Amino acid sequence: MDLFAPVVEKEKLHHNFLSTLDPTAAGIRAVLSEWAQGFEDRDGKFVREFQTSYNSTFWELYLFAVLKQLGFEIDFSFDTPDFVSANYPVAVEAAIAGHAIDDPPEWPKTLAVLANKDLAARRKASMIRLSNAFMAKSKAFRKRYAVLPHMAGRSYIVAISNFGTQDFYLQGDAPMQRLLFDIDKEKVIHKPNGAPVPLGLFRSDAYGHISAVLYSSLATFGKARALGKDEGDITFRAMRKKEGEKPIYIDAPKADYQESLTDGLRKSCLGPRRRQKP
Repeated sequence: MDLFAPVVEKEKLHHNFLSTLDPTAAGIRAVLSEWAQGFEDRDGKFVREFQTSYNSTFWELYLFAVLKQLGFEIDFSFDTPDFVSANYPVAVEAAIAGHAIDDPPEWPKTLAVLANKDLAARRKASMIRLSNAFMAKSKAFRKRYAVLPHMAGRSYIVAISNFGTQDFYLQGDAPMQRLLFDIDKEKVIHKPNGAPVPLGLFRSDAYGHISAVLYSSLATFGKARALGKDEGDITFRAMRKKEGEKPIYIDAPKADYQESLTDGLRKSCLGPRRRQKP
């Protein structure tokens, strides 16, 4: 599967894909090619979607790489969910939280957006976009996946990446934790049109069909850059934090910076009393 030979006209290529083709991004292309080893394009659309919409397929490649590293063998004979394990009773469905129709996409990095100091408003915007992604995959399970013979006895895991706001990578997992566990005890927030968005989804039996959520706001172009061998004047700024300890801030050139494939990936699970069988 050749990810990088354009299959559509240049004007249809996604901004992030064009960045991937840059001569300085050879290391990123090598990382993505490694992630894609063993991946099967079941419907013949993956390369086109990678080149024209990018983020959702990038996230699928990243998840596939993570699953391979963890020892999961994927049975691509099943069309859905996205990754059905052949050696563990697990199925993983991929989703992304994209920007709202009237909001700017994540890549221009508009100064007015990034300079906005209203963290609560930005976090709320991410929570709304993440809720949309979560609910779509919950409905997909109830309407389609639950009756599939190969899903009997399998844990259903929803894997969500956040591209919903321009500062998504700065928010960490805070929006997802608030959506799933309502750690601020808000109970509900509202969309701009007034529609309610319930919080604390994993405190309810209503979503017992979802065993866990995998989440990352850092599985990005920068992740591939960190894992690749690109040289040049590249500086990485990162923060490492363990519960109960002070954060460690890193500002280092590429030659001195290290990051693992799974850094930034978080897992949130239902409690055992609420987990239901498919």
